[in-house]
Amino acid sequence: MSESLIEQFTKMNREVQNQKLRLFARVDTSTKLKILERQKPIFHKLRSSYSNVENAILTLVSLILAIDDVLKELDTVNLNVIKLKNKSVRQKAKRDKLFGYWAVIRTLKLEQDLSFRQIAQYLKKYHKLEVAHSTLYKFWSELETIKNEAKGEN
Repeated sequence: MSESLIEQFTKMNREVQNQKLRLFARVDTSTKLKILERQKPIFHKLRSSYSNVENAILTLVSLILAIDDVLKELDTVNLNVIKLKNKSVRQKAKRDKLFGYWAVIRTLKLEQDLSFRQIAQYLKKYHKLEVAHSTLYKFWSELETIKNEAKGEN
């Protein structure tokens, strides 16, 4: 019942609503504050028109509509920058996870003589870490280069 009301008010399906909310999580603080400022008047307008609807539903609807309004004002460049920043954060998180599995990766490569594709499959199956074999190769090359440079300096 409430989902259909939300879709009716926003004129957006559930997936588009979730997309807007995910984007809200990614934007910088000043944009979030701008969205929240826009949300207030939208909420009060909806509440005066639909007093029989729960405040929680109206709050969510007003937030989604405010996000949509502010996103229409953002130009394509700013939107792409937001997406790019989010991608680099995810890559850094994956890289940090790889550091945690470095001993496993090194053992599989040196002692078991597995390829990077096989190591990627192993990590996915036994550690639920999905990583591309090319990422593993770059990670391996970088760390081995650092290790070899450190040995050469001593």
